Amino acid sequence: MSAPPNQRDRLTALALFAVALALRVPFRSQYAYHWDGAQFALAIQHFDLRLGQPHAPGYYLYVLLGRLVNILVGDPHASLVWISVVAGAALPALGFLLASALYGRAAGVATAVILATSPLCWFHSEIALTTIVDGALVTALMLGGWRAIQRGGRWRDVVAMAVLLAWIAGNRPQTAVGLLPVWVFVFSKFERRAVKLMAGIGLASLFCLAWLAPLAQTAGGWREFSQLLRWKLDFDAPKTLWGGGLPAARASLNVIVRSCWTGLLLAAGIAGVAWRWRVRGTKLAAVMLTWWIVPLIGCGVLSYTTMPGYALSYFPALAIVAGRACTRWFFIAAIAITNTVVFLGNVPAGLTAREILRHDGQLADACAAIRGRYRPEEVLLCHRQEFFVWGLRHFQYHLPEFSNTLLGRDVSLPAERAGKYRICRGAQTEFVDDWMQAAGGRKLLLVVPPGEVVALFDDKVDATHAVPVADGLFELQP
Repeated sequence: MSAPPNQRDRLTALALFAVALALRVPFRSQYAYHWDGAQFALAIQHFDLRLGQPHAPGYYLYVLLGRLVNILVGDPHASLVWISVVAGAALPALGFLLASALYGRAAGVATAVILATSPLCWFHSEIALTTIVDGALVTALMLGGWRAIQRGGRWRDVVAMAVLLAWIAGNRPQTAVGLLPVWVFVFSKFERRAVKLMAGIGLASLFCLAWLAPLAQTAGGWREFSQLLRWKLDFDAPKTLWGGGLPAARASLNVIVRSCWTGLLLAAGIAGVAWRWRVRGTKLAAVMLTWWIVPLIGCGVLSYTTMPGYALSYFPALAIVAGRACTRWFFIAAIAITNTVVFLGNVPAGLTAREILRHDGQLADACAAIRGRYRPEEVLLCHRQEFFVWGLRHFQYHLPEFSNTLLGRDVSLPAERAGKYRICRGAQTEFVDDWMQAAGGRKLLLVVPPGEVVALFDDKVDATHAVPVADGLFELQP
């Protein structure tokens, strides 16, 4: 049985949190990096699943937390970024406590260094998405579960495990499904396990209902909410094994492998050579980590994994496995240096501080060019597709005084709206049958994401009449 954390462990965890926080504060994104991040920021202003603010299943507790932080910050997007910063700083501290409990303090320090400096964790600590919060909450659940096992599973542990699972479900519901096996495994090690498992299921269900009920009300009721979920599942089906077959599963597995490799880098190589798994007294820990990792990766392959951040629900477990093999100080120092160089340097790895700065700069320049050239009432910003890092939602949030439209139909919305075009201004959206008529004689400004060409709009307008006015911005001439 592992000893509970002492004062030294708590102070070390606090120091790790402070260091990780200091690393993250300077690199916060100033503009929404991802389409979902802009949706979440809009949802803080006006929550409506029927408008895709955010999309189903709603991520209700994440948006609610954003609203609470926004009371202090006064900027929805900045509030969500601060949540990511704090969660990203908490993750190394939680990882240290959990890895120390499983394998000793040296493994805890190595794990914390991986989680503090990993480009995967660091990058997602700087942008407004649910994923780094997800990673911190899952690690907290695992830490609480391990401590509960050591105590034999007291009734307070039952309540804590139910609360954490419900919180994770309210932050990112997909993760809660993959966590059920390890959650049940923890209860299987409790005294009077059957009774406590049933009590835990009942409590978790009640806690989930406490946020599900108001969420459903925002959609117009349970029937409408279930329809939104069904339409979202239909929309995502081609990316899943059952909708897209083996090619879709291979694509998800490819993203998972690349994401975990980017997260571990040198730590993966060291662990591959120096891995020591069969250590006395660690069988139970190994089993728990297996129940943590395998079902979540399985869910990621069977459903879909399209972004690196999806891996953060199980990446802390991989960091613990790698950290167990990297306990020598020169290994730990080499990992910290390698990760920091990759994240801060000019490395084409994607998940870097330079990528955040580049995206912020491009979006800031575009917004400034639009504000400098046009009055809100004389122009309609036109977007062609749902580009996730440069699309309608970004300009809808960051240029709330301007009207935006997507020259395409969103089949993830309810049927009566999926066949219409939307005209967005700030957090408000109007659905119309004819977007040209809704333009009302205003100038049309075609917004072209970096790397794309204005011919992207050819099937909707005569783009040969489009005149460039700034990088990525083309005014359509009569």
